[in-house]
Amino acid sequence: EARPATERCLAGGSGSTGAPLFVPRYNANYQIVQTPDHIVLLAEQNHDVRIIPLDTKLPPEGMRRWMGYSVGHWDGDTLVVETSGFVPGDEFKPATPILVGHNARVTETFTRISKNEILYRFRVEDPETFSRPWSAEMLLTNTGEPMFEYACHEANLSMVNMLAGGRAAE
Repeated sequence: EARPATERCLAGGSGSTGAPLFVPRYNANYQIVQTPDHIVLLAEQNHDVRIIPLDTKLPPEGMRRWMGYSVGHWDGDTLVVETSGFVPGDEFKPATPILVGHNARVTETFTRISKNEILYRFRVEDPETFSRPWSAEMLLTNTGEPMFEYACHEANLSMVNMLAGGRAAE
């Protein structure tokens, strides 16, 4: 139970769909699905899914969810997503040496700039962790290729041994 969420294949990790998105080390594909009232982000890496309701309010102060609580709205042709309410311990992004604190607010924008490209931008406001807000951007490109199932613990003998060692220590 003490193993981090990434090792337990619950959420997070390189390629997580949590805010902000970072370039994963491998299995670096995302699928974006739009319905009339939701946007769904699916990551090939660790099969994380973030469901973003559109045109709703942020949750009550103190409400926490894996990958934060996201809400979105359209500003013209740009999808704007605001995320807060990160679960303590899930805010670290292992693909980078960056920590986003559990009280951070992340604002993301997704703007289609061509048939096969989306410009992704984000801004992190986290005065407990950083001296000032910071931002970044990256290009999301449609590969036209299918995504593959990610089997997180297939043949992972180290996890079995860690859990067996933990039970022996108890």
